[in-house]
Amino acid sequence: MRGRGTLAAAVLLALLGGCGRKDASEQATVPAPTAAADVPITMPWTWHPLGDLAVIEGEVAEPTDLVLEGHSIRATRYAEAGPVRWELYRPPEGEVAVLRTASGRILARFDFSTTRKPAPVKAPAARRPTAQPRPVPPPAPPQPRLAPPRPLPVPIPPVPSAKARVKPAPAPPTLPHRPRTPLLAPIEATPAVPETLPVWPGTFPSPLGPAPRWPGMGEALNLTRGPGGHKQLLLSFDGGSSDEVAAEILDILKARGVHTTFFLTGTFIRHYPDIVRRMAAEGHEIGNHTMDHPHFAPGMRRDPAWTKARVQKELLDADAELVRVLGRPMDPYWRAPYGEQTPEIRRWAEELGYRHVGWSEGADTLDWATTKERRLYRSGTAILKRLHQRMEHDGDGLIVLMHLGSERTEQDRPTVGLGAFMDQARAEGWHFVNAGTFLHELGKPAWDPHQRLALLPSPPSQAAAGTR
Repeated sequence: MRGRGTLAAAVLLALLGGCGRKDASEQATVPAPTAAADVPITMPWTWHPLGDLAVIEGEVAEPTDLVLEGHSIRATRYAEAGPVRWELYRPPEGEVAVLRTASGRILARFDFSTTRKPAPVKAPAARRPTAQPRPVPPPAPPQPRLAPPRPLPVPIPPVPSAKARVKPAPAPPTLPHRPRTPLLAPIEATPAVPETLPVWPGTFPSPLGPAPRWPGMGEALNLTRGPGGHKQLLLSFDGGSSDEVAAEILDILKARGVHTTFFLTGTFIRHYPDIVRRMAAEGHEIGNHTMDHPHFAPGMRRDPAWTKARVQKELLDADAELVRVLGRPMDPYWRAPYGEQTPEIRRWAEELGYRHVGWSEGADTLDWATTKERRLYRSGTAILKRLHQRMEHDGDGLIVLMHLGSERTEQDRPTVGLGAFMDQARAEGWHFVNAGTFLHELGKPAWDPHQRLALLPSPPSQAAAGTR
């Protein structure tokens, strides 16, 4: 009995030991789940339509090569660590594409459908008609018979007397011979005139002249990239209401003999005429950035309040400010405020002699963002470093957007390292050009901006100009 009790106790201890908790040494031997080697995602990826574009947004934790592949699309993009905003032409309706890294890790799947299919509507069940007697229509009242209309009497012309018949009629006067013009003579093409041209409320004495024809007008061009194969880059600068770093940028460009393109508002020209004169004297192009930097097309859809006449007036008002300062009109380019424009608005601008010059996808340096916009903010050094990395991947023909003011602290402006950045790029074989160079290399016909003077009022006298 004693042996049996000992054996039972041993069996019970063995069972309890097998079902109890493991000690610390046993727990340490359990392998923990390991993270994947390629995990660049830190937030969900989304997409939304923006006019003719598809905007993909997300974030990566480290520099990553992105690939978007579908049935009819394959696009690549290098993304720096941080938030990513990828703008590309919208794929066909219903296209399904996969966003992945170059190593093959899938980040997201997108269905580029923008139209919702209506839910099927069930047809009401057919009811069997109940047998009902057909109503008998009442008899129609008898219609009175009308007599046929009598023919109107035809007047008979009087018969002339014999005396009148003998009198000869006077001969018609002889006219000089003229060649007969054919009924279907060729019609010469006449230039189209804008439906409504603005009228300035000032004291300008001359009225607006006829609108000239521009070669290729109506194309609705949106230049966002120059031709490849030349290692060329356009550093463009927008001047809205501040000249914070304008003089510094001009110094950097002058020291390197670089001519670029500035897009200025009429407000900027009015407030900083000396800076504008220096831009022109040092050989830079000056494009139109409208008078007051309004929102023409929020969400890339034209605000109905911005009619053709109002849009064209915004452009011509800004040009008139430059005429007051320089005595000549702006170069034949413009850039929409906030990049908001549509093909319709671009055609309206082309009627006045301005082609639209935007910027390349992902080439907005965001130098305007301050620490208040934490998601978009990057230091000046990080901005130039990211731009250099972009140039190494697909920088040929890039159009870069920078600004003349940002309200940043002096130590954190991209202009602090801009000269060194340009020197390094030149050492690597890059060339800095202006918008006119890109358009010429793309085969676009040249536009003479002086033809626009016919659309502008006569500039005031120098004395009147100095009082403004």
